[in-house]
Amino acid sequence: MGTVADRPHTQPQIPLRSDKQARLRIAYVCLGNSCRSQMAEAWTRHLSGGRVEAVSAGVEPLGFVALETIQVMEEKQISLAGQRSKGLHAIDWKLVNVLVNMSHRPTAALVPEFEGRRLEWDVPDPYGDDLATYRQVRDLLEEQVKKLIADLKGAPDGPAAPPVA
Repeated sequence: MGTVADRPHTQPQIPLRSDKQARLRIAYVCLGNSCRSQMAEAWTRHLSGGRVEAVSAGVEPLGFVALETIQVMEEKQISLAGQRSKGLHAIDWKLVNVLVNMSHRPTAALVPEFEGRRLEWDVPDPYGDDLATYRQVRDLLEEQVKKLIADLKGAPDGPAAPPVA
């Protein structure tokens, strides 16, 4: 039957800015798009001051953002308003510069058409665990996203625009 990611999407792709409005674009991928990738997406927007565009998707999206994810992010005054769980086909990969894979599945097999920079993050999946685990993952992702933004810019204050190799 195949995974949800293999099925054609029925929802429109996530809108990203056109190339005329060049901005660094990062896509975060995990299994269900309910916890880790949602947190990373929100951290990216917050920590970059909106200078980096972030989206997220799941290999097998659960269709909802876990309440624990929302709760632990709200503890840091980070809103996930407007974010939703979605699959890989919801993203226009031609507009993405960096793909961060947390699914523990081969990135090239997940999105073979993606031509940008691919990163693998070993971040544990907190789904179904206690709030303490969600907080640990939230804090780990905050540090990972800070490092990524600084790395992509080459300076601690974050990126302004592409390109990224």
